[in-house]
Amino acid sequence: MPASHLHPPSVIPKLSRLGRFLAGAQVLKETLSIIFLGLPLVKAAPLVLLSALPGVALYLLHWHLALGRAGRIFAAAIWGFTLLDELWGLFLFQELDSPTRAQIRMLHWSYFLGLGIILLALGELAWRWQRNRLRARRNVYHQALLTARQRR
Repeated sequence: MPASHLHPPSVIPKLSRLGRFLAGAQVLKETLSIIFLGLPLVKAAPLVLLSALPGVALYLLHWHLALGRAGRIFAAAIWGFTLLDELWGLFLFQELDSPTRAQIRMLHWSYFLGLGIILLALGELAWRWQRNRLRARRNVYHQALLTARQRR
């Protein structure tokens, strides 16, 4: 079979610059949260470290996203799990016996900043998915019109 008749391999859409930036912002936010919220919490209750393992895995996956090595579907799954992890972390922190006023303030900043980043990232992925879907639909219609014109 000639090479010209081979179909090109399907391309997995990669993250945009905005998506990579949001992943980098999430990594920075998580790094600061680990330093200022996680370490004091682990000092107070070392068993909490086990519940933080999914968050550490997501932290590494956000690095993967920030470097631009993941496709959009994988990124959407990571952001969805990040949203669940953010809510889980808020729930765990609410269970503390006596958090300090500074820890509560930092928790609120971390939570709302993380929630904003996550929602922006999911919104950007949804917008790109919808935009590409419309472009593909227009392309199919355009191709059908060209084919119909050629048949005449």
